[in-house]
Amino acid sequence: MADKRQQRRIKRRLMVKYGERELTQSGFTGDVSTTGLFIISSSLPRLDTRLHIQLFVEPERCVFFEGEVRRHKLVPAELRTLERGGFGVRLLSPREVLTSALDQELRVPHFELNYRTRAAFQQAYEREFRMGAAFVSTTQQLPRDMHVVLSLVLEFSGQVVELEAQVAQVFPPQEGPGAVVGLALLFTDRARAETLLRPWLGQA
Repeated sequence: MADKRQQRRIKRRLMVKYGERELTQSGFTGDVSTTGLFIISSSLPRLDTRLHIQLFVEPERCVFFEGEVRRHKLVPAELRTLERGGFGVRLLSPREVLTSALDQELRVPHFELNYRTRAAFQQAYEREFRMGAAFVSTTQQLPRDMHVVLSLVLEFSGQVVELEAQVAQVFPPQEGPGAVVGLALLFTDRARAETLLRPWLGQA
């Protein structure tokens, strides 16, 4: 069963090179943690794209990772002098990398929901989480009852809560305004989810 992760994000500008096969792109990080990076860029790889990443922790010292693009941050042109856009990458564990290399079917799909403010998290809790459910907007079509991992990124506290869930309902791509596309998830262990989430409700 997944453990609770509490990884502090550090604002740090570090040089990074990345690419799907070769390290053809370069840029800088906006923040880093032991589980992910935010890369400042005007060019956004597709969500779920797997990247090879070279991170320069010092000018002459670097580390290599593999990661998946989990979110985009778009900033209007008129605000780019104040805030920078880019994309968030979840760093893959050695187990995930090895599983993929061996072409086994052990890899569990991973989704991420981000909450910049406590109020936004509280609203999501009252709307979905307290009932043991969550909705993820995605074009991935997964079979019902498939197990997945859902990470709730609580940006207001610098914490990440990781929960196991399973697919309860699939909403495939549709035409027309207001069409809902994504997956309805049910937490595998509702009591555990409640225990992990309640401490972060606090006061708005």
